[in-house]
Amino acid sequence: MPPVFAYFDPGSGSIIIQAAIAALVAGPILLRNKIGQGVEAARRAVVRGREESRTAPTSRR
Repeated sequence: MPPVFAYFDPGSGSIIIQAAIAALVAGPILLRNKIGQGVEAARRAVVRGREESRTAPTSRR
């Protein structure tokens, strides 16, 4: 196999690190609407479950 003369200079490395950090920060910001919808749906389900358990008919004989 012939030698490969490839390397990462400091500029390339810092750009890769910057892109990775930007992706980690931007992901939740781009998805915050969907995350908020999921949290709200979970809250509604919990509240609905509590209401149903309080108003559930009990059979007393």
